[in-house]
Amino acid sequence: MQNRHYFAVALAALCYSAACLAAESSPIPFEQLPEPVQKTVLEILDRPQISKINRISDNNLLRFEIEADKTENNQELMTWDIVVAASGKLMKLSKEVPYFALSYPQMQTIEARYPGIKVTETESVDLHFYNVIGEINGRPVKFKFYEDGFIEEQP
Repeated sequence: MQNRHYFAVALAALCYSAACLAAESSPIPFEQLPEPVQKTVLEILDRPQISKINRISDNNLLRFEIEADKTENNQELMTWDIVVAASGKLMKLSKEVPYFALSYPQMQTIEARYPGIKVTETESVDLHFYNVIGEINGRPVKFKFYEDGFIEEQP
């Protein structure tokens, strides 16, 4: 019986280790990015805006996650999150946006579905949808809001 216990613990530890090793992430300087990745990033951001770069290797797939703070319209400091494949292909482009950047009909749709919502964060992802986080009567809500008004609940 005791051998089964040790075996179960060893198996659990092995599975946990494998999960931890599945995705390796390490910070790197801009100069170490592959040239196609540098080109893609510089089409979106200026180098001084970049605050963090991570090299992510997951199941033999290599990608780079770039975080930046970018001033827009000479007033708002927005946080950007960009993921670029080693080939230079843009995989994800998201940025923090003020809630009032949504159109009035979009805000009305959200209010109709979530009466009394107090939005604390809005993120535009790939310009196809917004991640919206808020609360109603102290209860947290999180959802994706698509341009066409479709709302997808998030855990």
